[in-house]
Amino acid sequence: MASKGIRVAARAIDAVAEFVLVILAWWAIGDAHKLFTDLFIAAAVICAYETLFCLWFGGTPAMRMVGVRVAELDSAERPSGAVCLRRGLLVSVLTVIPFIGWGLWLASMLGDPLGRGFPDRVSGSMVLPDAFTASVATRDLPGFADGVRPPRLTRWGRVGDPAVRFRARLRRVTDSRLLAAAIGLLALAATLPPFATGTIILATSAVWIVIFVAHETWLVHRTGVTPGHTAAGLLIISRTTGAPPTKGRSFARALVLGLMLYVPPLWPFLTLPSLLMMRIGSEGRGLHDLAGGTLVVADPTLDPETQRQRAMRMRMGRAG
Repeated sequence: MASKGIRVAARAIDAVAEFVLVILAWWAIGDAHKLFTDLFIAAAVICAYETLFCLWFGGTPAMRMVGVRVAELDSAERPSGAVCLRRGLLVSVLTVIPFIGWGLWLASMLGDPLGRGFPDRVSGSMVLPDAFTASVATRDLPGFADGVRPPRLTRWGRVGDPAVRFRARLRRVTDSRLLAAAIGLLALAATLPPFATGTIILATSAVWIVIFVAHETWLVHRTGVTPGHTAAGLLIISRTTGAPPTKGRSFARALVLGLMLYVPPLWPFLTLPSLLMMRIGSEGRGLHDLAGGTLVVADPTLDPETQRQRAMRMRMGRAG
């Protein structure tokens, strides 16, 4: 994999070049009174810069200057136009969102064992040093990732990777008809004229949390998984018994998780510390796991290679 420090340096150089080009484009065709028009122009310029240089030279000027390149997975050829365009589109979107977009790119790149940030994952690419001339197969990514960051192990098995758990959690609503229907009905109620008040919005949000906690408690206590965890090859188990947690523990876990996910004022106090604990702790336990006395581990009924492949497919958004 390419050095993450070198990639950050290359991104900084490209950002300066893109800033100059955006200023020139604004001077030529921009409108200071139309913010969204100017943002669209900036995104278009950045997308063109990223896409065309990737297509022509296998990377941006700064990348080529520091000796790294963009490689398409499962291919020894230069990245295709589709790969370059998808990568350029996401880079442009993240770049025109000050601080938040930059932070998302940096966190996704630094947090991934192979340095594959959101643009790489969306486009099916990877940034490699020029000295590495071979192709990289998608099926080999889990092995490479384990080589860079050895998995954490407990007596119950391999600890679930935080990035994989996050993606499994994102599938929570889409994979549950009950929750999808509930959130749709609550959103509709909040938009009706007689109910479109702050009080009603808060009330519907509270109802949503109650539904989420009840459903999460039932699933975790009964089976030890949610649909997203199943797709990722993960289990939620009691830290002491290795079985699904008790009903009380499942409820405590679901309640803390619901507050972490759906109460924005609590994000700095619950969500961020929990994410940090999952990242650096030897057992990858967040605050909700502490409340529930749980661990999230790879399903021991799967062989190790299947565990790794499921986790990688979830990380890449390809889990079925």
